[in-house]
Amino acid sequence: MNNLNTSLEDVSLIIATYNEEESLPFVLNEIKDYNFGEIIVVDGNSTDNTELVAKEYGAIFIKQNDKGWGSAVMQGFSKSKSKFITYMDGDGSYNPTAILEMKSLIENYDVIFSSRYKGGAKSPDDTFIRAVGNKLFTLLVQVLFKCKISDALFFYPLFRKEILEKINLSSQDFTLCLELPAVVHANDFKYKEILSLERERYAGVTKVNAFFDGFKILIGMFKLRLKI
Repeated sequence: MNNLNTSLEDVSLIIATYNEEESLPFVLNEIKDYNFGEIIVVDGNSTDNTELVAKEYGAIFIKQNDKGWGSAVMQGFSKSKSKFITYMDGDGSYNPTAILEMKSLIENYDVIFSSRYKGGAKSPDDTFIRAVGNKLFTLLVQVLFKCKISDALFFYPLFRKEILEKINLSSQDFTLCLELPAVVHANDFKYKEILSLERERYAGVTKVNAFFDGFKILIGMFKLRLKI
């Protein structure tokens, strides 16, 4: 429940899904009292009852047009109508109370980022490969783009929608995780990072392949560096 007296009526929540009929009810029930301006579920052609679940909880359901997680997220961004935008996965791993903290801080910033590792914290989702990979990508983002963030692969921001008119997000895959902080920093937007502890996914299995998606992110990051 929203117990911090923080209004979220001017916030659009985007959720990207693919076969999340088991975990999506948990996610939507957990935030039912948060009173978002709108909840937009962008679905990558699920073969289960994800659509039915989303509509039962009153979410706006949109079928994804193009392939890739980044494409789904950006499609949700483009459909949003609120002053602020945030994002959560549909697997139950995101702690929604972080949105309340981010919203309470956004008045003095353009973007608030979340980190699983700020202050030495850890993620329950980490394997050795994932932990090393995230540290590597975070270091590269810090060096190549001068971004002051501690968790490059955790996409849990809250930002002013107006900044989308001034930046050109184009990554169709998980490179979007790196692209947003990179272009925010490059365009001198004010940003801050908070700690948000990640939880184990509520149900189902991860759709991320550490090696395949990691390689695509690496290629995408160096392409991004040539643009910025």
